[in-house]
Amino acid sequence: MSQDPNHSRSHGRSPGSQSRPPRGEAQLRGPFLLCFGSAILWLLLASVLGLIASLKLQVPSFLNSECLTFGHVVAAQKNIFIYGWASNALFAVNLWLLSQLGRFELRNGWLATLGGLVWNAALAYGVVQIFAGNMNGFNLLEMPREVGPVLIAAFLLVGFWPIVAFARRPTGHSFASQWFVVGASFVFPIVYALTQLLVLWCPAFGPVQALAHSWFIQNLMLLWLGASGLAAIYYFIPKVLGRPLHGYYLATVAFWTYFLFAGATAPSSLLGSPIPVWVQSVGVVASIMMVIPIIITAINFHGTLSQRGGWAQAWNSTTLRFVAFGAVSFTLAGLLNTVFSTRGLNAAVRFTEFTQGQEQLLTYAFLTMVIFGAAYFILPRLTGALWPSAKLIHLHFWTTALAVIGSVAVALVHGYQSGHKLLNPAVTMTQVGSASLAFAGCIFA
Repeated sequence: MSQDPNHSRSHGRSPGSQSRPPRGEAQLRGPFLLCFGSAILWLLLASVLGLIASLKLQVPSFLNSECLTFGHVVAAQKNIFIYGWASNALFAVNLWLLSQLGRFELRNGWLATLGGLVWNAALAYGVVQIFAGNMNGFNLLEMPREVGPVLIAAFLLVGFWPIVAFARRPTGHSFASQWFVVGASFVFPIVYALTQLLVLWCPAFGPVQALAHSWFIQNLMLLWLGASGLAAIYYFIPKVLGRPLHGYYLATVAFWTYFLFAGATAPSSLLGSPIPVWVQSVGVVASIMMVIPIIITAINFHGTLSQRGGWAQAWNSTTLRFVAFGAVSFTLAGLLNTVFSTRGLNAAVRFTEFTQGQEQLLTYAFLTMVIFGAAYFILPRLTGALWPSAKLIHLHFWTTALAVIGSVAVALVHGYQSGHKLLNPAVTMTQVGSASLAFAGCIFA
């Protein structure tokens, strides 16, 4: 079914004669533009750092400085991309989605604006500390531990408004997009706070610390970034096409199975580590069970696009072109994660570029493309301005899509090949490393 209660609004076109947004949307303008504008700046910085990291792999003397070592640059780039680009953009998109679906008017927008400012200030401080060498050794937790409580407080100010919008909706009816956004907004602060305690503030002993960190990464990627991206797809496909989602009644099953199994997949990334075998098996089973929400979302998204010329309409829509690309990428990422979480295949690709390819398929090909599509739909409605050039939009899509496809394909193919070479006792580590170096620049760039 269609998820927008305002069916009379235009389906994805820019506001031609509409010189100003409606009152409810006008109140969102300040927080939205702050978060999304910050996200774009962070994305540009992350792109520059990714290019620097790829160059340093080929020319280690490039920008030779204690602050700009390869480890510092990569850690800063990942934190900037996840917390700066992705999270800021999702603050904006999630708030807009829930305000539209719940007909919510943001009366205290200054709180969201304050939260956005605090979030970005804390992130900037954390990134500076990473370059200064004051960092932790855990992926996406490299920033000093004092940054964590500030980020949590900022999230409660800027990222909790979608939950308020959901609670104050005028009717008891709700939509799939609302479920995923509310779930994501609940999960992130809880998981981040618990991980800060177990990993940085009161470190757990032995393998429990590694398990807690792995649990955090999976929840961050799947239940914060992934669920928020799915919410946007559930909204924009029926909205722009102007037709109900195919098999929408299955969306409830997709939501509950996704949130039930996604967080439990963490141990599958620790196969062979010194944690109980039954815990590892739980992770493998949960990863395999993730095929349920993946198939259901594929039915909802691809089934809708496959009917009545949906793919052609998507190609002719600025928003749906990006969103459809992201929907296909999510299905591929989910299926790859399910297949390669099994013990035999996982042993072949672990510690290779293959895992980088899986991560890029989720964060670049899926999430980033969906955010771009959402921005092309939302920004004209909030600003009342048309996009200046259709050719630049086409250029943006093609350059992004081709770059993502190339980077992901190189990482997956070469990672798989490297994994099998590592399992071959006749091949030395030097041979594997030399072959990998030629491809590494493409993966980080």
